[in-house]
Amino acid sequence: MASEDTLIGNEFRFQVGDGASPEVFVDMCAVFDFGAVGEEKPLVDVTTLCDNARTYRNGLADGVEIPLQVNFIPGDAQIAALYADYKANTIRNFQVVTTDSPADMFQFAATIRAWKLGAPIGERSNMSFTLKISGEVVWV
Repeated sequence: MASEDTLIGNEFRFQVGDGASPEVFVDMCAVFDFGAVGEEKPLVDVTTLCDNARTYRNGLADGVEIPLQVNFIPGDAQIAALYADYKANTIRNFQVVTTDSPADMFQFAATIRAWKLGAPIGERSNMSFTLKISGEVVWV
């Protein structure tokens, strides 16, 4: 693959699930930026008295926190649903999807840990949500 095959940011979609069965995911078009999606594993020190140096192994994977930036659009049902999820401590399913074919998808569940509203003078108003991944991220 050549470097010109590298995707750029607007070739991804951030999608939210509706919670139904089967679940349907829809684009959150108000999103203008989201942070890195992924997991990290803490190091667990497993050194014993017979080791000559510290010995480690990976611990359990922990999903990262994802900052999600959206344009504040009054009456937007998806933005209101994220706020409602925050208030109700709801775990919601999300996915990040590429627009190429076949699409790559990164699926995960997350809780909304924080929200903020920004309205700078002369700039777009926005809301930011902090999502904390709950469980694993699956690359489909």
